[in-house]
Amino acid sequence: MKRQFIIDNKITNDFVQKYVKTTYRIVGKNNHSSINPCQWLEQRLLTGRDNRNCYKEIFGIKSHRCLQNTPSLPFCNHQCVFCWRDIEIGSLSSEFIVEPDEPKFLVDELIRHHRDIITNHLPLRRYLDNYEAMIDILHYMLLHEGNHDIDALFGGIQISKNKIERALNLLKNQSFIRPSDDTLKHFKIDDDIIRSIDTREEVELLINRELTTPDEIMQAHSEALRPNHAAISLDGEPMLYPLMSDFVKEFKGRNMTTFIVTNGTLPERIKNLSVYPSQLYITLPAPNEQLYKKICRPMIKNGWTKIMDTMNLIESLSSRTLVRLTAVKDLNINENLLNEYFKIIEKANPNFFEIKGFTLQAKALLINERLKSNKPLQDYFPEYDFLENIALKFEEISNFPLIYKNKASRDFLFAVNWDKEKDPKIRTP
Repeated sequence: MKRQFIIDNKITNDFVQKYVKTTYRIVGKNNHSSINPCQWLEQRLLTGRDNRNCYKEIFGIKSHRCLQNTPSLPFCNHQCVFCWRDIEIGSLSSEFIVEPDEPKFLVDELIRHHRDIITNHLPLRRYLDNYEAMIDILHYMLLHEGNHDIDALFGGIQISKNKIERALNLLKNQSFIRPSDDTLKHFKIDDDIIRSIDTREEVELLINRELTTPDEIMQAHSEALRPNHAAISLDGEPMLYPLMSDFVKEFKGRNMTTFIVTNGTLPERIKNLSVYPSQLYITLPAPNEQLYKKICRPMIKNGWTKIMDTMNLIESLSSRTLVRLTAVKDLNINENLLNEYFKIIEKANPNFFEIKGFTLQAKALLINERLKSNKPLQDYFPEYDFLENIALKFEEISNFPLIYKNKASRDFLFAVNWDKEKDPKIRTP
């Protein structure tokens, strides 16, 4: 399969078509770059409010203005077992083997595609309709006591089932409605709402106060057309792209902040950057070489040594730095491994250390196949409470203050070489 995707050092249309069927956009002349808005961008468009941002909110990043992209979609030198991407087919080489698109052209195209996605695939009308659907659903439930499923609501309020499902999810997240049985398909309105609200006007007032208003939705959608942050992290290993300094420079020239998420196996490229991102993320996937080889299945020699070389570079870099542990339960994270992680982080001395829970979705569902294991898939998933316990123990061991938690993202941020009283928001590109 992979052979048909690269011919004469060019990525073929077959590869492009494979991704076009998903929510990815292949961007540029040479098909090595991509953009894909994450779920949090749409979450922010649903309400326009700050409580719908992802874990990056601690750094001042607004999810609806974040351009999630990669300049090296099909190229990575790791085959991490926890990767949610299609590394079995979609990772074409451990090196950057095609002619790179010029950074200015590439950034222009990324922004153009971002705006097109917002305008045509995440249109304003969808979110204004969702606002009306939430009011209609709550009002209908008030008038018709009991349990309700999508079919019953469809028959009662005559809007599409897709719109009903989208509105139900937001109402459920806000605890306005609750599942009424173990199937999670039937819902009832919260008792407090039943006791305190009678009319459609009162339902609308409640949603305006607790969830959103049309003005906030319209403002968020308008702002989303003007991205001010580039998350260079979507897929592949970004630092394989040979023109990274100019790529970052192009974003900064548009007054956009930038994050690069790298696996740390290219220390010389990191060291030789002439323009650094607003913040550099380095993934630390394991506390030792043995686990690293099991988890990352590197396609390069001396991968662990290269990651440790990158750790040794961190203090000398003219960029804010963050070391991230993508935590897979009982694989690369448990209480017995915390001292090993502490020693690495203490020596590297980044600004921040982050423990972020692995997500069991998309191609990450192949983790058993990748590990040649037959454990129940849920055994790998680190629940929030499990990670919080780990984070508190790491704080105790390391004396690095835990300065931020995000339950939805299962994310825990520690200040290492950073004053815990100092606001971590990024002010300028």
